[in-house]
Amino acid sequence: MSDSGILDQRGSEGTDGRSLRGKAPRQSLREVQKQLTRERLIEAAQEEFRSRGYNETTAENIAKAAGASRATFYVYFRSKAEVVAELMLRGEEGVLAAYRSLDALEDPDLGAIMDWLDGTIELWRERASDFNTMEQALANDELVTETWIKVLGNSYKVMPRIFSRFPDPDEHEHARLHLLTLQMALDRTLFFAVIRQRPVDMKILKEVLAAQWLEFVRRGT
Repeated sequence: MSDSGILDQRGSEGTDGRSLRGKAPRQSLREVQKQLTRERLIEAAQEEFRSRGYNETTAENIAKAAGASRATFYVYFRSKAEVVAELMLRGEEGVLAAYRSLDALEDPDLGAIMDWLDGTIELWRERASDFNTMEQALANDELVTETWIKVLGNSYKVMPRIFSRFPDPDEHEHARLHLLTLQMALDRTLFFAVIRQRPVDMKILKEVLAAQWLEFVRRGT
C-alpha cells in the first residue's frame, strides 16, 4: 500500500493553503502499518495452506512465514479459520458477478448455460489452491461453513429477473433453496472433478450440470 494514505504532518491544509475539509480522512502511519501486517499474514497463510495443506498449517507457521510472532497473529485473527473466511468474503463479488451474468441471460438455452459453466470451471482452475483450502476448512471449521452459506445465500439477491417470477413468499423461498442446493452440488462436483481431478468425461458432466441449471433458470416461465 502506498504511503500516500499517511496523514500530512502539516495539518488540515494542502500545499496551497486550501482546506482539506470535506475530503476523506487520511490514515495514520500506525493504521497503515497495521493493515500491511494484516495483509502479510493473509498472504503468508495462503502460501502455507498451499504448501502444507489447511489441516497441517498452524498459526505459528503463518506468523513465522509472515515474519511475525504467534502473538501478533492472534492480534489480527482468532484462528486460521478466520483467515479462510476473510478470503471467501474477498471472493464474494466474483461469485455474485457470476450469478448476475446467469440472471442476465435472455431466453437461455443449453448452449448458453454450458458457456456459463465454462466460466465457472475456469475460475476453479485459476483458483484451485484457494478452493482446495476452503474445501478442507469446510470439513473442520463452523465459521468457514457459515461464511460459505452466507456467500452462496446472497446470490439470489443479484438475480432479480429469475426471482421476480415468485412473488408468493413460499414459492420464493422454494426457489431460493432450489438455487442453494444447486450451488452446493456444483461446488462439490467441481471440487472432485477439477481440484481432485477424478476421472470424468467433462463434456458429459457439463451437459448434465447444464440441464440441471437450465431447468432452474427457466423455472416459472
